Amino acid sequence: MIWVINTNSNLCRIYNYHKIPAQLTLLKELKHPESRGKNSDYLTSDKQGTYIAADTAHGSYSPHTDPKTVEVEKFSREIAFELDHARKVNSFEKLIIITPPQMSGLLLNQLDKHVKERVTHKFLKDLLHLSEKELLDYLKENAKYAKD
Repeated sequence: MIWVINTNSNLCRIYNYHKIPAQLTLLKELKHPESRGKNSDYLTSDKQGTYIAADTAHGSYSPHTDPKTVEVEKFSREIAFELDHARKVNSFEKLIIITPPQMSGLLLNQLDKHVKERVTHKFLKDLLHLSEKELLDYLKENAKYAKD
């Protein structure tokens, strides 16, 4: 079985992909609306943190990661957990990942090495706007295997 993961930072669709006859079946949809907000939408202070050092020196510091990135990382962990669980119960043999470049690195860093071994294609594109038929046409054209 071949699974297709079509995702961005707030929505992930997991499909089962049959090559013959060519068919996509939606298995699951994961949503993470928290990733959609602007940085100003998150509950953070508008003032930098401060600290007091020895004597009379003062300083300030900024958070290392913005809140939106934290939410996107949470979502990538959720997707990775879902894929690892599916791998453990042999739900798929091969995996095709379609994700925008900014999400790709976060997701791939979260994937278990055994899941990564099953990735046959990675497309660095945001294709969530495509209908299932358009996505299927894209896969037929771009996700070729040695036996095809």
